[in-house]
Amino acid sequence: MSKGKYIFIVQVTRQLSIDIINAFVKEGAEIELVTGSVEPNYATLDSRVKIKYFNRYDNTSTFKRMFTWSVFTFFTFFYVLFRSRKKELILISTPPFIFFIGSFFKRIRGQKYHLIIWDLYPDVLVNFGVAKKESFIIRTWSNMNRKCFDNSNSLFTLGKHLQDAVKAYTSNEVVIIPNWVNADFVKPVARFENPFVKAHGLEEKLVVMYSGNMGLTHDIESIVMAAELLKANSRIHFVLIGDGAKRAKIESMVKDKNLSNVLMLPYQDKEMLPYSLTSADIGVVSLSQGAESISVPSKTYYTLAAGSAVLALAAKESELGLLVEEYKCGKVFDNATTQEIADYILLQLEDRYGLEQLKKNARAASFDFTPANANVYYDYICSKNQ
Repeated sequence: MSKGKYIFIVQVTRQLSIDIINAFVKEGAEIELVTGSVEPNYATLDSRVKIKYFNRYDNTSTFKRMFTWSVFTFFTFFYVLFRSRKKELILISTPPFIFFIGSFFKRIRGQKYHLIIWDLYPDVLVNFGVAKKESFIIRTWSNMNRKCFDNSNSLFTLGKHLQDAVKAYTSNEVVIIPNWVNADFVKPVARFENPFVKAHGLEEKLVVMYSGNMGLTHDIESIVMAAELLKANSRIHFVLIGDGAKRAKIESMVKDKNLSNVLMLPYQDKEMLPYSLTSADIGVVSLSQGAESISVPSKTYYTLAAGSAVLALAAKESELGLLVEEYKCGKVFDNATTQEIADYILLQLEDRYGLEQLKKNARAASFDFTPANANVYYDYICSKNQ
């Protein structure tokens, strides 16, 4: 017997979304997924989920990002239009326009919908200076958010700062469910047993790693400049893994500065991911100014699980900054100079005992952010329906 019927809508279905959907299926819910791609790492999507694919998300430019968001929203609208109104909608915040579909169908046919807000728009655009708060588009979008959030049956987000930002739009309850990582999938691996370490000759190095999206708002330049300051020290090596709008610029910086102590690689296959992440002694997590109240990078939790000390390029009062300080698992750099970052890395090389303690603290912290969090979504929504 089905315990509810739901349509999940998210353009990029990564591991967090997969965990949530699988938690619903495990409880006997009937699930449809509307998406552009499914990208698992440690667990695949349950085979009982019916999937409807539309266009993939493209973030290589602002135009392509907006275009692929819009096309996906358009096709999703008509898909939902011809589905049963008894199926509740669960909308995850990529693309950001997707929330308005829930509000529309509740208004015209009483269909229930729930919002999972991991990225808050238009706040993202305002905070990064893309648009002014007083502009017509932002004011209109904000007004639509107020109606959309007020009419939703549930609102979820991932931290206190983001909860406060969402509450600026609504008086409804906003439930905090932190993101997570599977600490069995990513876990420390002995250096001389790590195939990634062996493949790149990192056995005797202190490894500083940035792994993830190289987007325009991510401060990767500071790490490259720190690498330049430390290039004479053969015991320290920097590894930059990922892709995005800023990758070409970073590659040029590395080449122009002739940094033989920097290794640049593409995204790693999911089979290699646990080994690449755990090769890092220090994992860099970048949170741009303006994102303090609207984001917690998911790579944070993978860095913790890997047992890597966290080098956080973020404001101290950000969700990321507070996490690092609470668990004593690294250092937060708020407007730090490149020299200060380089000095910190050098200190970790010289104080191996202190570094090992940071790494142990990081690994211990990861057990407070587990896939069990995915079950809370189902439990809460079911409690609302009783």
